[in-house]
Amino acid sequence: MYHRPPKSHPVAITVALVLAALVGVIAIASIWANRELLDTDSWVSVSGRLLESHDVRHRVATFLGEELVDETEKHLDDAGQGQVADRVVPPLRRRQVELAEEVMATPQFKAIWRRANRVGHRDLLRVLDEEEPAGEDSVVVDLTPALRQLAELVGRDGLERELGISDLGRLVAPGAARIDVLEAEELEVAQDAVRVVRHLTVPAVIAVIALYLLALLLGRRRLSRAFLGVGIALAATGALALLARALAGHEVVDQVARQGDREAARAAWSIATSTIVHLSIGAIVLGALVLIAALLVGRRRRRLVS
Repeated sequence: MYHRPPKSHPVAITVALVLAALVGVIAIASIWANRELLDTDSWVSVSGRLLESHDVRHRVATFLGEELVDETEKHLDDAGQGQVADRVVPPLRRRQVELAEEVMATPQFKAIWRRANRVGHRDLLRVLDEEEPAGEDSVVVDLTPALRQLAELVGRDGLERELGISDLGRLVAPGAARIDVLEAEELEVAQDAVRVVRHLTVPAVIAVIALYLLALLLGRRRLSRAFLGVGIALAATGALALLARALAGHEVVDQVARQGDREAARAAWSIATSTIVHLSIGAIVLGALVLIAALLVGRRRRRLVS
């Protein structure tokens, strides 16, 4: 009796591979979020790398310098010393970024930066992981100790005497240099997103593996061709993840640049999402290797048949 050879199910294989590529992008994003955004030690490491960027350092220095000038001017005006403020503020403003960058080069500032990011990130996770709705407070990174360090540098450089004021550090009020990480009205949405991301990585990875196995099972009649599809899907996963990163980065930079420096925002996004790049390139390389292996095996089989 004649038996029909099993069908290769090309449409089903294509659907499985397309789904595998798309779910793979979700898996990469989830791995990145859990590893970089939702792990305090990893975030502190990322924040340290942020300071290695000239654009980010300049933006932070500008922020600290402006805060010092504003605090000085506000204190003098409140004390009824407007004439002193008119004399003190202009020369201080001219040197604000230079002085701040000098402070940022010190080990003390780097320790303050790491500690501020660690505390701010822990506060963020505590709020994001709460089951109850968020309160009215925002989550911040407090750089006030760094601002006081900047004020002390002004004193050490003799600028206090030059400017005609004393003990500039006492003009820095508590919480004077705080960077908002997440506003109160954004917290509830962020909580919902984190609850999903926390538990997404393992199911996404399992789904990707299952879809690839399904594609290979359906294509077992022409296994080399099925592996060819797997290689293409893996490479597509990496390419799609890089494309998604670029598109999301464009949106994030546009949002952040409304309140800050575009180049600094772009540099920060590039550093903070470097794990996505590494995972994406890994998927592309793995896909290329599978693709090459499938082509070599297919060619060898054709030679043996002929």
